[in-house]
Amino acid sequence: MLILYTGGFHGEFFIGNIVTNTDKFHYYYFKVRSEKLNAYRYEAIKLDDGPYPIIAADLTDDDITYYSNKYGKTILTRTHDHLTIRTLPVIRLYSEDVMYQRRATLLRSIKFLDKSFNHIDGVPNPPINHFNVWGMEYKHTTNALLYVDIKDWLHNKNLEKIEDFLEIEYTQTMKDAVTQYYERDNVLLDKYFPNWQNQSNKHLIDEMIRIDKEFQFLG
Repeated sequence: MLILYTGGFHGEFFIGNIVTNTDKFHYYYFKVRSEKLNAYRYEAIKLDDGPYPIIAADLTDDDITYYSNKYGKTILTRTHDHLTIRTLPVIRLYSEDVMYQRRATLLRSIKFLDKSFNHIDGVPNPPINHFNVWGMEYKHTTNALLYVDIKDWLHNKNLEKIEDFLEIEYTQTMKDAVTQYYERDNVLLDKYFPNWQNQSNKHLIDEMIRIDKEFQFLG
């Protein structure tokens, strides 16, 4: 099964909170990659003959099916690929609320301050300088598809459809973890983008560029 989301829409924590609090899914690791940035890392599968995980972007539907059969458990993995037609069930994280779309982009820029993580071939990625809004008109799967609005999920609302789709119980422990995660993100937003809800997109883009230059670090 795939969790489809745009960067900043909390995919790794969404998955990790589920797999570590149920016994239904196989995964390789879920861990904090930066307490300072409230940032997490999740990978689903380790290579058969090596010490490292298969990076989610490199996984095909056949890979996921193979390892799911091998371990005898469903595998939840993640993708940012909104275009490829899939054969596996997909949960798509999104938001219809413009403020939560902006919030996700700002958080992505904060969590990318760690340039030891956010790089390509050793070269740090450039700062985020735009706001993306992904449309709802595309369907990316030929199988089951569930839309989850992160605004609802972050406030523990409308969880029944997640429970039904994954055939799990969303326990109070899981709900508390989401609430605490949300509150830690709010602290970061207040620190780097005070009063962000009342700022223009242009101002926030300028701030994302400035903050990336001023506060970036290497782990």
